[in-house]
Amino acid sequence: MRVACVLITHLRAKVELQRQPHLADRPVVIADRSYGRPVVADRFPACAGVTVGMPLEEALSRNAGAVVLESDEPTYQRVFSRVVVALQGISDRVESAGLGAAYVRLDGLERLYGAEDGTLQALLNALPAYLRPRIGVGDAKFPAFVAAQTNDAPGVTRVPADAAAFLAPHSIDLLPVDFEVRSRMRRFGLHTVGNVAEMRPEPLIDQFGVAGRRAWELSRGIDGDPVVPLPYEEAVVERTALPFASASTEWLLTAVDTLLKRAYSRPHMQGRYAGRGTLECVLERATPWERPINFKQPVGRWEEAAALMRRQLERDLPVAPVEEVSLTLSRLTGEAGTQPGLFRDVQRDRDLRLLDAERQIQARIGGSHALYRVVDVAPWHPAPEMRAVQVPIDPSGRDGMKPLAIPVAVAVEEGSHGEPVAVRLDERWHALACIEESWLFDLWWMPQPVSRAYFRVSRRDGGSLVLFRDQTDFCWYRQTS
Repeated sequence: MRVACVLITHLRAKVELQRQPHLADRPVVIADRSYGRPVVADRFPACAGVTVGMPLEEALSRNAGAVVLESDEPTYQRVFSRVVVALQGISDRVESAGLGAAYVRLDGLERLYGAEDGTLQALLNALPAYLRPRIGVGDAKFPAFVAAQTNDAPGVTRVPADAAAFLAPHSIDLLPVDFEVRSRMRRFGLHTVGNVAEMRPEPLIDQFGVAGRRAWELSRGIDGDPVVPLPYEEAVVERTALPFASASTEWLLTAVDTLLKRAYSRPHMQGRYAGRGTLECVLERATPWERPINFKQPVGRWEEAAALMRRQLERDLPVAPVEEVSLTLSRLTGEAGTQPGLFRDVQRDRDLRLLDAERQIQARIGGSHALYRVVDVAPWHPAPEMRAVQVPIDPSGRDGMKPLAIPVAVAVEEGSHGEPVAVRLDERWHALACIEESWLFDLWWMPQPVSRAYFRVSRRDGGSLVLFRDQTDFCWYRQTS
């Protein structure tokens, strides 16, 4: 049995960091008051000498001026539930092992994802990057858990062939037995898993009963516990990151359209209908935003789902610029419950013809996208690259939205007043004849201020171009069109 343990350490802290990134360098304690005396539920990296379960007053005595956040368990559980659903999209054998930990059976998935490495990469790709998941892989659950727990960096750690030797140097704190049992083991001089493995099982059973037998077996890499799959509620999850954080409604609506096209283009969504669409947005310096949208009748086309979501979003928008959008289609069914129309959908016919042309071109040029749709998302924005995006015609690809008119860094020689007098293009310097027009803007109030001084200039050898100096880093850029 090949098992992957997917572990998200400090999940509570990571969720709060996503909500309040300005606290990243501060000592922050997340307090749990549900048991009467407040204790530490989690901590930020800058909080030194604090462990989970420590009394809150002791944690504060070690970190003067620490910020205390109240534990928001419903939100943490909701985030982890989405993690489990995402894992279930990769494997139908997923077991939740408490907040932040899940086990996934890997056997039989090789054909779907291309050997074990492909499956593990699919598991990592299914989860949000900010959670920094670790994956331990072994032939049993406990060794896989230890591999994930003892890896300091996100990614995959495999248990070697000799599982007992791998487990031996680690602390007995990793053994899933009661705290009292571990404390008594230490009084007997058993501090590592290897110390337990060296014992004969009989003395451990005499002293600790069933827990002693269990600890001895696990210390030798013997773990017969099966992965007990959770009930599976089928769902389709798609996510995309916006090129820039933006409060533009059209940015968000374009992202939703893109995700809906992807979701409904999946092979197993053909002939299927969704009863609910849930949108989740990662916001800039604000609490993540989530809205479930129930469809009165199951929806089988992305255009219909987009129209329903658009009406909802026009009444209820995120309160801060959006950085990332996630869409979940759930309550899937094979029945439409609606009668098809009698008239042809001209727009849909045109889209299908474009898609067919796109895939024919892809076949000739090696599979990369060739046709894109340009969408105006913020035509009023002073920065040209924020005004429009290109979206691939073919929704089956993983390409997201790409901005147009991206600035290109260039070398510029400045005059006595900071104006451009020469520019380096194609490895050659070109003298400038005159400045035809100049303007500037300063978006100082944004979380990442944008301040630029623009110049439309003519070259002495003919032609014109637009240059700007970034007033924050004082570098020069050529504004593409």
